[in-house]
Amino acid sequence: MIDPPKNVINPVIPPVAASWKRIDAWLAQHAPASFAALRPPATPDAIARAESLIGIPLPSDLRESLLCHNGDVFPGALPCGPLYPVEEVVAIRLMRMGIWEPDDADQLETPWWGMSWVPFAGGDGDDHFIDAGPGTWHNHLGYAAHDDQGYFLGWPTFGVWLHHVADAMEHFERRESFGAVSRPTLTDDGEVDW
Repeated sequence: MIDPPKNVINPVIPPVAASWKRIDAWLAQHAPASFAALRPPATPDAIARAESLIGIPLPSDLRESLLCHNGDVFPGALPCGPLYPVEEVVAIRLMRMGIWEPDDADQLETPWWGMSWVPFAGGDGDDHFIDAGPGTWHNHLGYAAHDDQGYFLGWPTFGVWLHHVADAMEHFERRESFGAVSRPTLTDDGEVDW
């Protein structure tokens, strides 16, 4: 057995539901309008139907998130724009797959969309996604604009990102960003702004 290097900290990332509890508590206290914009949980049946329609399982972190909140409404409580409800995850994925041309050499070199990408947030044709396929980018978060190539954002999972969002919220009173997520600000209308 190989011992890990000394002085290396491997953070334990909590389950998605634990990060959502932190986010919910912070929003309820500091941004009640954004908290009220979070939708109730999706049902397991709705998630199973979605997976059947798109033909691949949803990434486990996205599934867990949908069981906490089935998306939210514009402008969104998190720094990714509104989270899609399960129905929009399906509709946007099917729309993008209907346009995607896997035989187009340009799309293979600089993809506008990927075969295993599952949208989870965005708007106006610009979508944040999770790679549900096997390989190097499995579970990584990315961004696909409506008029440009998609790219990965450096987050290895939705759960890791959500944990850092919760950290940024809980430390928002600092004057600088906390960790890898920009610090949120609050509006006079009781909304969080990124």
